[in-house]
Amino acid sequence: MNKKRETKTKESVFKKFELNNNNIRSLLTSIRVFVAIITIILMFFLIKSIFFNKKVTDYPMIYNKKGGELVLINKKDKTVSLSSNDSIKDVLYANKTNKYVLFVKNSSLYLYKANKKDETIKIMGNVKKYYFSPNDKYIVSVDEDDNLYVYNYKKNEKIVSDIKEVKAVTDDEVIYLKDGKLCKRSLKYNKEEVKKIDDNFGRELTLLNNKILIYLDSNKTLKLYNLKNEDTTKIDEDVSAYYASDDLEEFYYLTLDSTLYYYDGTKSNKVANDIYDVATVDVENKEIVYSKYDKKYSLYFQKGTKEASVIEKDLKNNINYVFINNRSAVYYINKDNDLMFARINGAKVGKSRTVISDVESLSFRKTEKGFVFLADSTKKGLGTLYITNSYKAKKIDSDVIANNLKVSNDGKIIYYFKNYSGNSGDLYFSKGGKPKLIDEDVSKYQYVRDKEIYYIKDYNKMEMSGDLYKYSGKIKKIDDKVSNLINVGNEYNE
Repeated sequence: MNKKRETKTKESVFKKFELNNNNIRSLLTSIRVFVAIITIILMFFLIKSIFFNKKVTDYPMIYNKKGGELVLINKKDKTVSLSSNDSIKDVLYANKTNKYVLFVKNSSLYLYKANKKDETIKIMGNVKKYYFSPNDKYIVSVDEDDNLYVYNYKKNEKIVSDIKEVKAVTDDEVIYLKDGKLCKRSLKYNKEEVKKIDDNFGRELTLLNNKILIYLDSNKTLKLYNLKNEDTTKIDEDVSAYYASDDLEEFYYLTLDSTLYYYDGTKSNKVANDIYDVATVDVENKEIVYSKYDKKYSLYFQKGTKEASVIEKDLKNNINYVFINNRSAVYYINKDNDLMFARINGAKVGKSRTVISDVESLSFRKTEKGFVFLADSTKKGLGTLYITNSYKAKKIDSDVIANNLKVSNDGKIIYYFKNYSGNSGDLYFSKGGKPKLIDEDVSKYQYVRDKEIYYIKDYNKMEMSGDLYKYSGKIKKIDDKVSNLINVGNEYNE
């Protein structure tokens, strides 16, 4: 009896133990599945952040106070006095970091380094031109005697004398013109060898993808020079212009006989003849709009080397303002200031339609959802703000000034002045819909990064200064007696 009870007890314990093991296995399996799901989600956001999100440099804000003091304010709203001198000019931000800022004081070049707190470093005197290398590892400068210098954040050293002009700066080389010759030199001090690129450089040099130079020589020959392989490729002769994007190695070009070509990275492909004018180009998507003239003007759209599509014929005047919107439509402004729309269907365009009349051409800004622009401007320069991504335009606001229309880095927010009169107006923003007031009596504002702007309000004309505020969803006062905001240059670029 006891043995049976003991056996049953052992069996029940074993079964419980087995059941617990099964539960543990199920729990472990659930945990593994959960971890796998979380890993996949994290990997998705990591990939998205790397490939889809554009990195925006977290620039500081720099401003002038009454009397000329130059002040820097970082993301934590801490201020640093860069200089008390009133002869400050030409502030230059680094390309990819918020650690460095260059500026000129009394003709001398100074560097601000974030890790040096409020200390600035004098790099050289009598400076004429200066540049950060694309990777910000070097500072290239030219003095008033046309000597070329390079600074590696330890010392500044002259590397070439008597140059005419700096044409481009790469991560590790400087390309310059001297005695009519195009040359390059390493930015490293110990590599003193100067290499000649071309004896007969002409004009219009562009650095493509940080490794290839495209330029016209003095004989109008279009050439490519590979900085790494040091090889020169002649593309074509008798070239009048080329149309390139800095981050691509493909481009369009036009010859003196008005023939348009597309270079695909290997060879030239004929696109069209008898070109009168190239209106706009999207090199990445191989889309171009151009005009031809035969007693009257005609406007064409062409995708790569496919057959051209007529946008509009028999125009009395050439079209100067043309915009391609996200590979979906062509917008242009005719001589009557009508905004016209033609939908892109593959390699063709549809019939032109009038979107709206009395458009202010210089007010056009690209956004994530289309274009914003002003129409119906008054003598005071105020107009109605619209947004469009089709043959219809949606009204955003009225009494908007064309100057200082800005679009955030992500292309989602439009900042603008309304009711601007004299030296101030009301500062608003919109995401393409209902406008929202930021503040009133604002004289100047500067967009720095998404959802963060600085502005001066209550500007005193006699004192030539006002109070500085920061807006990042809420308003915060930063400083007083501020006279000017230094342009950061951040803008939406699809």
